[in-house]
Amino acid sequence: MTLEELLEYVATEYLDDRTELVDGDPDSLWSDSFLVRQFNEAQRRLARAAWCIIDEGHVTAGTIVLSTGVATYALHKSVLRVLEATPSDQEWPLYRTTDIALRMPRPYSDLPFDLNSLTVSSPGRPLAFAPDAGTRRIRIFRTPSATENGLRVNLKVVRLPVTWLTLENTAASPEVPEDYHYLLGTYAAGKALTLPTVDSQSKVDGRALLGEFADELREARHDRQRAEMTSATWAFDTTTSLIDSGVR
Repeated sequence: MTLEELLEYVATEYLDDRTELVDGDPDSLWSDSFLVRQFNEAQRRLARAAWCIIDEGHVTAGTIVLSTGVATYALHKSVLRVLEATPSDQEWPLYRTTDIALRMPRPYSDLPFDLNSLTVSSPGRPLAFAPDAGTRRIRIFRTPSATENGLRVNLKVVRLPVTWLTLENTAASPEVPEDYHYLLGTYAAGKALTLPTVDSQSKVDGRALLGEFADELREARHDRQRAEMTSATWAFDTTTSLIDSGVR
């Protein structure tokens, strides 16, 4: 749906508050600006709860540019999680690990390289990244040298919308998938009908709509989790499952 279609949908199907007058401005109980704010809040809640916006290399939210001697980089305010980081001049992503693993070398590690090696610990070509270097900050390892200065790293991210709905562009569509556009109307109508100035019966209807929205958030999250499911692999992890384990 476009914003114009969303506004008409909510006003017609839920609120029934638009009356065309013979003279003067059209009569309405809830302004378009109020409804747009609620559409945007519904998008934010949906994207945060269900992780329904995942993309890679987004021009605004999905890239960082490496600088000489800089190990950590700020992420766009819309980013919720970084899933992969791939330098633009290669096809394979960097190894993903944790900030603490990259900052505390130790004799034994699950990392595919030796942090204690001077060759690995010196500035140079990136090998790994940690998405938990801080709130919306990412650590790149190794620290870029002058050779890597200006290299772009494409990020696969879970994010909030970057461009929010506004009355200046009613032809725009929400960034959340079209499958969930109607939910924005459900949330906006629920918020409108639970305002202090609304009568008691309407408040009951509004709370029911907000409850429906909350239920649909959970279902949207389940949709994403089901889509990411992979086939299970066999794993033998008991002493009796080992060949010639000595157990009789």
